[in-house]
Amino acid sequence: MAAATGSSSIITQVQQGGPQLQSLGDPSGTGEENLTLDLRGTQFVLSRDELLTLPEFVLLSLFPNGLFPDGQVNSYHDDGIYLVDFDPNCLQYMLDFFRKVSSTITVQSSEDEDENINNNRETPSSPTNVLQDRAGIIVLREDLDFYAIPPKREMSRQEMMDVKRAAGKVLLKQDGIFSGLRRTDDTGTTEQHLIEMLTAGGFNADDTWGHRAGEPNKAVICSLALARLRTDTKEKDSNVVGMAQKLLLFWRKPARRCWWEGLELEGVEGVEGKLKVWIRRVWTLEMVGNPAESRQQRYHPTF
Repeated sequence: MAAATGSSSIITQVQQGGPQLQSLGDPSGTGEENLTLDLRGTQFVLSRDELLTLPEFVLLSLFPNGLFPDGQVNSYHDDGIYLVDFDPNCLQYMLDFFRKVSSTITVQSSEDEDENINNNRETPSSPTNVLQDRAGIIVLREDLDFYAIPPKREMSRQEMMDVKRAAGKVLLKQDGIFSGLRRTDDTGTTEQHLIEMLTAGGFNADDTWGHRAGEPNKAVICSLALARLRTDTKEKDSNVVGMAQKLLLFWRKPARRCWWEGLELEGVEGVEGKLKVWIRRVWTLEMVGNPAESRQQRYHPTF
């Protein structure tokens, strides 16, 4: 495990588990490029190109055993629909965001590119130069596991389950992206460095999660936030530009950070006073590129 930006970095580069995602499309070789996914009862018909625009860690969540591995026929209905245990609202949020960004991309001509290089208007490492024909999208996901301490003795299993559900509702309302990182106002901390990098790249300090929902029958809350990488860096100071460019280190290379914290929740239904909970947060950060709409087929969700 190697640090992405140094040994003290709050985000650490990791090699994702599972097989490589290479076999995408029709495994029979008939030329069919679409795949029908059933996400907990909601169906999506996605093309090969659409799937490949998704972040690596999302593809690994959709296909934990790889795309069309040998012998994986039991995951299909008789009509060829692939069953996936993934939040359909989360996927819809991603597809809507990617589609909106694709419609705003202006593909730069080769003449304009040569002119910019000759005039030294952009350095080769600048986000604008690297992402000439596509938009960089910052993908940030949080997996939050919480463990509630029984507020009183001799509680039944059902009573404790009710407490967990009520605690989950309170945690869902805490939807600030950076609220879990702001444990100190000291400068120079790894948490502060991560906030500065993400806000320089595309997020705002007071942003909330674009998607946030609890997992069925689990004390787990999954959140996702997307932001378009800022490329208007000409008028910014060099420190801000450098922070934004650091995000390119995570291009198609998901990185993770895990930490624990203890909280006392107020206003938990059925609990007198405060409820003590332990929380484990896992952040996954990745940069992806979204091509212009003319180069990408649109998705077709079905219901």
